[in-house]
Amino acid sequence: MTIQRALAATTLFAMVILIGCSDSGPALEGVTGTITKNGVPFVGAQLEFYPEGPGAASYGKSDEQGNFRLRYSTGKPGAVIGNHKVTVIGGSTNGAEVEEEPVEDPIEGETKLAPVSNPDAAGRRGRNDGGPKSIEGIPAVVKEGEKNHVIIELD
Repeated sequence: MTIQRALAATTLFAMVILIGCSDSGPALEGVTGTITKNGVPFVGAQLEFYPEGPGAASYGKSDEQGNFRLRYSTGKPGAVIGNHKVTVIGGSTNGAEVEEEPVEDPIEGETKLAPVSNPDAAGRRGRNDGGPKSIEGIPAVVKEGEKNHVIIELD
């Protein structure tokens, strides 16, 4: 009887280890992007990508060139595959001039986005009007198996 119990306990322990080590959760794809305002890099903005389906949000922060990389809520790189609504919190232009050249051959998988409505109208203050302005509802798509580089242009 003790051999059967030991075998059952060992099997249960092995199953718990395998389940605990498995890569559970929704499928993610890597996401990079660039955010600009009136053609100038938008620096220090917090970007939050909220999936319209199952899954948690992904987050990123724009650097001096307006570039960002997303991380899922668990810390893994990427975002849930599918449609998202993006919220941009804070940020400012760095005053650098940007050359305006037409893009003839955009990067494969690149998505060019614009705010759903006037950013000033959509802006809101954080808790008790003390936080930075945010812009909500910007659409974005994360595609499976593609290089996802999202471009967000604010007016």
